Amino acid sequence: MAVFSNDGVELHFEVRGRGPRLVFHPGTLSDLRVAPTIFDSPLANRFEILTFDPRGIGQSNSPIDSPNMADYALDLKRLMDHLDWRDAYLLGESFGGMVAQEFALQYPQLVRKLVLLVTSSGGRGGASFPFHQYDIEAMSLEEKVNLWVTAGDSRLQSADVIHSESALCAFLSKYYRQVCELAASKPDGAQCRIRQLQARKGHDTFARLPTMEVETLICAGRYDSVAPVENQRALFRQIPNSRLGIFSGGHNVLWQDDLIWDFISAFLAMTE
Repeated sequence: MAVFSNDGVELHFEVRGRGPRLVFHPGTLSDLRVAPTIFDSPLANRFEILTFDPRGIGQSNSPIDSPNMADYALDLKRLMDHLDWRDAYLLGESFGGMVAQEFALQYPQLVRKLVLLVTSSGGRGGASFPFHQYDIEAMSLEEKVNLWVTAGDSRLQSADVIHSESALCAFLSKYYRQVCELAASKPDGAQCRIRQLQARKGHDTFARLPTMEVETLICAGRYDSVAPVENQRALFRQIPNSRLGIFSGGHNVLWQDDLIWDFISAFLAMTE
């Protein structure tokens, strides 16, 4: 893993693979040290992939008090400039999809195609789950894990269903426990995470999406209760030259329905 520093921001990033260039912007609670990452997906065998811990998340810092989505988009532009990546396919998951919308609106020349995964436009297109309304930093580890697991999947919001979906629940619990444990060891982590949630709260691209110049694929999870399917339909209606796929899974649908990878690969392989 490498580190890119600019204007006080230090981004921990990684590049792997061979093929067309692809940027993956991860979601709200992510850490490159915790699997699965995009490098564990089938795309790792087909593309040269750049991914990173966004400012404030994982090992990256967050030096200013109130970063907004434009700041997160600029972070990515500066990282691509640093690597001399003049364009790339862009995949954004959840919070990363919010940043990806802002990035594609501001820097369309850098985006060959856009894939928005389990995300929302904000505004009239609907907001994602309001994590900013919860005092997450005051929660115990078990309370944090339970919030992240149950908030993201409508199938896991009753005791009976959690029992019947024990394998899914165990997978998600293991992932979020690892991320939360690493986050707790970061000296300024609480402040950094709060800043990200505030940026997420202020996200609203809805009115600007009809000006989107980039061909776009939108992928939704049928049981997603963080970025509900209706939010994905709103993106589809608002973005010109877009496609929509709905898959069998919750907010972590990337790791719950294998068909999604073929769908993404086919979209990226289509003649531009």
